[in-house]
Amino acid sequence: MASEVSICNRALALLGANTITSLTDGSTEANVCNAVYADARDAVLRAFPWSCAIQRATLAQLSTAPVWGYDKAYSLPNDPHCLAVLDLKESSKYRVEGRNLVCNSDTATIKYVARITDPGQFDPAFVFALACRISAEVSYALTQNRSLSSDMWQLSENAITEASIYDGAEVGSEDITATLFEGARA
Repeated sequence: MASEVSICNRALALLGANTITSLTDGSTEANVCNAVYADARDAVLRAFPWSCAIQRATLAQLSTAPVWGYDKAYSLPNDPHCLAVLDLKESSKYRVEGRNLVCNSDTATIKYVARITDPGQFDPAFVFALACRISAEVSYALTQNRSLSSDMWQLSENAITEASIYDGAEVGSEDITATLFEGARA
């Protein structure tokens, strides 16, 4: 099962760097991994509607309506934290503004990408994509090699694309069109 340390060690191995025992072991490698891990994880989660991160929730309406444009405002979920809204059940017309969703619906039920912090819930292809992203983000800091850094960013993009293809294959026939569209929006 993946852990934050094992994912970072996979990223470091791609660079030929020393591995770490924890994100706080005091080494340069641990310090740079610790600095980028959470943001890299969230960026990869937002890159595609990964099945491991899809959640659904009915939102709480806020007491203050938007000043103009929409009739209602709803608070986005914090547990787990909403990284991206994929769909509003009640309407196709909505907008995310800050940590709120605004629309004209009397209720708001959403499908969203959640911040998943437990690496044990990640698909193996997602783990590799995240390791590649971390490797890209820390490569220059650890190697001062621009060419290697550029290669790592390309590997990261390719790994995310490949992982999204595997993930997208695991939807029912009625969701294939929607998933392909959602992937194109990411």
